[in-house]
Amino acid sequence: MVSLFLTASTCPWTRKSIRQSSDYDLDHLLPLAVYPVNELWNLVPVDREFNQRIKRDRVPFDQRLREAEPWLAEAYRGYDRSCSLRQAVQEDAALRFSAIQHQPDFAAALGQQAVEFSNGVAAARYVMRF
Repeated sequence: MVSLFLTASTCPWTRKSIRQSSDYDLDHLLPLAVYPVNELWNLVPVDREFNQRIKRDRVPFDQRLREAEPWLAEAYRGYDRSCSLRQAVQEDAALRFSAIQHQPDFAAALGQQAVEFSNGVAAARYVMRF
């Protein structure tokens, strides 16, 4: 599944280019320990070493999330290259973020909503942040 959208991806945390399957992890933006739901919008390709050594089960601080927003949108645009992934992410997003269904730039709107939702969940649950 992941190789379908990794033609030109960038880690939202390190800004490293992700070109090979050995370079990335498919990370939960909101860790499963915090948000135990596997919605496709919550899964993004990230630098493997950074994910395993630094991010782990934490959520980025607000500023880091906001800086990552364009790279999250880039990942969502990558999903759009596959009909089945496009449909799945749109269905997941529609259930979680009903206001973005008819946005002209779905990926950008989803990136913004993912950042806001992640910040809200992290604040409400006193999640460790980085």
